[in-house]
Amino acid sequence: MIAGFGLINKDFIAVVPSWEHDTKVRATHYFEQVGGPVPVALTVVAKLGGLSCVHLGVVGDDRDADDLGRYLDEQGVSPDLFRAPGVLTSRSLVLLDSRDGSRTLANYAEELPALSFTDAHAELLSQVSLLHIDGRDLAGALHAASLVKAAGGAVSLDLGTMRPGREALFPLCEIVLASKGGGAGAFPQHADDPAAQVRGFLDAGVKVAGVTLAEKGVMIATQEQPEPVFLPAFPIERVVDTCGAGDVFHGAFCWAHTTGMPAHQAANFAQATVALRIQQYGNRAGIPTREAVEAFLSSR
Repeated sequence: MIAGFGLINKDFIAVVPSWEHDTKVRATHYFEQVGGPVPVALTVVAKLGGLSCVHLGVVGDDRDADDLGRYLDEQGVSPDLFRAPGVLTSRSLVLLDSRDGSRTLANYAEELPALSFTDAHAELLSQVSLLHIDGRDLAGALHAASLVKAAGGAVSLDLGTMRPGREALFPLCEIVLASKGGGAGAFPQHADDPAAQVRGFLDAGVKVAGVTLAEKGVMIATQEQPEPVFLPAFPIERVVDTCGAGDVFHGAFCWAHTTGMPAHQAANFAQATVALRIQQYGNRAGIPTREAVEAFLSSR
C-alpha cells in the first residue's frame, strides 16, 4: 500500500488560445480535477496498477470536498479526508495556453487546520510500504514520516518549494525529488547547480535524490551510485497540458521504486509517463497505463 499526506485542492482549468493582461478570451476546453502534488501522484500510482492507495488530507465542508472525494475514488485512490467546518476547500484557477501547453495558476487556500492523527491513522501508516508527502503541514509530515519509518516503510518527499524547517524531513526520507526551485531553496549556495543539490540531499541521509528540470529532464543519484546523472526528457512534438506534470513524475517514480526498479530506470519510466500525460488534456484522460508506458519505452 502507498499512502499520501499533503495538500489537496480542486483545479478549475480553462484552455485558451492565448491570453494577455486585462483582456477577455474564449476558452476552447474546460474541466475540473483533483489538484495537489500528493493526490495527483497517487492517482498515477493507482492507474499504473497493482498497488492500493489512500490519501490523508484536510478539506473544507463544502461541495468541492464532495467532488474531491468522488474524484479520488473514481481514480482508484481511497479518500481519508477530514472535513473542517467553517472553511473552504483549497482550489486553483488554471489557464492552459493551447500554443504550448504551459499553465498559469492562481491558488486560493484558506488556513485549513492541521490533521489530528488518530489511532486509526497510526495503524494505517504502520502498514504502508511507502508514504508520499509534500511537507506543507510540517508537523504532520514529520509525525507521519516517523511512524512509517519506525514501522519499516519508506518515505518520499516532493520538495516543490523549500520552506523553513523542511530540512528536518530529509533524514526521514528514502526519496527526495525536488523541483528546480525546491533544490535551489534547499541549497542556496548551489542555486544554479542541480548536481550539487542532489549531492546535498545525499549528504543529508537521503537514499535516492533528484532534481527535476521541467522540459529538460532530471538529475538523479543514489547512495550506491552517488555521482549525479542527467537523464534528458523525451522530446514530444506537441505538448497540450503541463498542469501537474511534475506530480505525475513523482507518482510514476514512486510506483516504479516500490515495484523494484532501480532509481535510474525508475526516473526514465517516470519521464516516459510524463511524456504521454502532457499530450492530452487532464489527468483522468491523460495519465497512461503501465502497458502504454512500456510500449512507449520499447519504441524508443
